[in-house]
Amino acid sequence: MKKSYFMYTFNLSIILILISPFSFIFESLLNLTHLMSIITLTLVLILAVIEWVFRIHSDNFWNWFKSINQTLKLRNFMRQSEQTEKIVGGQKVTHSNPINDKFNRSVRQTAVDIHQNSIQVFIKIPRTQQAQKILKELESQIKEEISSQNPDFIFSNFERHKNQLWIQGTRK
Repeated sequence: MKKSYFMYTFNLSIILILISPFSFIFESLLNLTHLMSIITLTLVLILAVIEWVFRIHSDNFWNWFKSINQTLKLRNFMRQSEQTEKIVGGQKVTHSNPINDKFNRSVRQTAVDIHQNSIQVFIKIPRTQQAQKILKELESQIKEEISSQNPDFIFSNFERHKNQLWIQGTRK
């Protein structure tokens, strides 16, 4: 299985969009030109335009928005947020589970790429055995979530390729 252009550039675009306001503020405080902000926004625009041209030429443009929406929904669905409270020195301290942190780190790489007649879902497999166990327990729920968001598609079972899980969907 090979990642699509959308899957490669999605996280990079998010990072550049988040960096842009901070670079603008930083440049304003130092009375510099807003060159870094302009460069980051231009790079995001170039990455998006390349994807848009591909979508308009060979697919439906609106599938790009659907891909973004479903990627964010699936990431939110998969995220584990268990917090534990301990009392240390008379104060409550909340800690997150390190296994869940490792799992959530791999969830951030998840991507859903929707095309006219197919859907590809990419999930990065965590490195630790305990985090992989969480993913294994969620597999049926993940497939059900994806199927409910795309009722016009039939989905295959999970396919593992090295440290990646893939689900393929084809239109009915």
